[in-house]
Amino acid sequence: MALTSNTATPENGDTVDAASTVKIQLQRIRRFWPVVATIALAAVLAGAVYSFTAAPSYTARFILFVSSPGRVPEEDAVMVLGYVDLFNDPAYQSRMRESSELAPGTTFEARMAASSALIYVEATAGSAGEAMDAATALATTFRWDVDSVRRAERDASIAALRTQLDEAREMSDDGTPPGYSIQRISELENQINLMQGDSTNQLQVLQPNGGVSVSEPSPLRDIPIALVGGLILGSVAAVVTSMLSGRLGTAHDVRVKTGVRPLVDLPRGGSRQADRLRARRLTRLATIFGRGNVTRPGVVAVVAPTATSATAEIARAIAGYWAAEGERVVLLRADLRRPSHGDPAEGARPDPADGSGAAATVREIPLGYLLANPDLPLNRAAFTVVLERVRATADLVVVQAPPLLDDPGTHSLCAAADSTVLVLDRARARVASTCESAELLEEAGLAGGVLLDPPRHGSRPSRGRAHFPAFYGPVRFERVRHLDAVPARNGHHRNQEAGRLVPGRPGPNP
Repeated sequence: MALTSNTATPENGDTVDAASTVKIQLQRIRRFWPVVATIALAAVLAGAVYSFTAAPSYTARFILFVSSPGRVPEEDAVMVLGYVDLFNDPAYQSRMRESSELAPGTTFEARMAASSALIYVEATAGSAGEAMDAATALATTFRWDVDSVRRAERDASIAALRTQLDEAREMSDDGTPPGYSIQRISELENQINLMQGDSTNQLQVLQPNGGVSVSEPSPLRDIPIALVGGLILGSVAAVVTSMLSGRLGTAHDVRVKTGVRPLVDLPRGGSRQADRLRARRLTRLATIFGRGNVTRPGVVAVVAPTATSATAEIARAIAGYWAAEGERVVLLRADLRRPSHGDPAEGARPDPADGSGAAATVREIPLGYLLANPDLPLNRAAFTVVLERVRATADLVVVQAPPLLDDPGTHSLCAAADSTVLVLDRARARVASTCESAELLEEAGLAGGVLLDPPRHGSRPSRGRAHFPAFYGPVRFERVRHLDAVPARNGHHRNQEAGRLVPGRPGPNP
């Protein structure tokens, strides 16, 4: 039975599903750290330039308040909030700037003092005098604009009452009953007096000179603030860049952007802890292709969209793990265009530094040695014949396939396998190529994708070793020319009778 869950679904129980949103964003930020560093550096430089070149600024304050008789302060606070919004409206500020004589570079705003009925009109300029003059002019203009509407309504109402008062007095002179005339005249006069003294919703001056504060640039304050702001802005830019990028930086990107199920995400090695984490995840990857998912004898194809050395690492890790578990494993290098690391006939000599303590052996053979005519195009039928020959002498066959999008015959190799692993080199993999590869492998038993970084360390592993956990015992990769060639180990010699050395049923590696 082959693995067939090639696309990711919300029900999959992968580590990607368990990762929180914060962890995913941190992975994106870490992946695009040059963007964060560039923006943070630019912000620090801008903050430093500002700190050493900017002149001091002065801010003056003019305080207004609203006090309406017979109304609770909370209602006045709501009215003040509306006044502040009006003052800070860009269109209204442009009109005030044109109508007021302000010094060049003057900025101003109004703000509310907590939830009170106080309005602070603040103006910032290059000198204390200019700031105070601007605050006074702006507050006076604003107060006049707000009160003018109220004043016009009040004057119209008072004029109407005065007209009625004059009519009442004329009626009294014409012989109208005195009681009625006197009462009506008294009521109108009282209404006029109340309206003249009404201050509802009117802006009043509380403190015309609320003080002047000075703000001087400080490198010790401005540069750290710029650094923090740059880091925040850079992190946001990194997240957006990762979301829009055609690269695959995280396993979450693999799932969301391509629909391919991410099997494991291999970090770059280089330190003891990173190497152990990488080894553990390689082990977890190899266990996916156990007998419960890939029947024995089985074939697992390892392929990448484009050329990358990561294909060999993943293929050798899977083969080495199951060889250490006691299975007979053959690593079939199927890239006919690329020469192997030396001729198998020459490279079959054991490496003294490697073979002495090997606990298991993987037979490694190029596909070209098993084809009747390597020059003919490789098709599915020819590869199926080769696989049947290899299955007869192995429990598990790991096929290191050529790049899927570069070699037209690779699709046939993967289609003949029981399960396929798509290797995504973080430095080379792109969304478009991965999606195209996933479409080609829909009927090839695509188990999922492996996202990885090449190892950080520069030293190459010794010949015959795979990148997999050392605590499973050293595994020897013996390059052979024929399937009946058995590695020389524990008294066995090459080219002995295969029937005597390789059991016909699954069993321990020779």
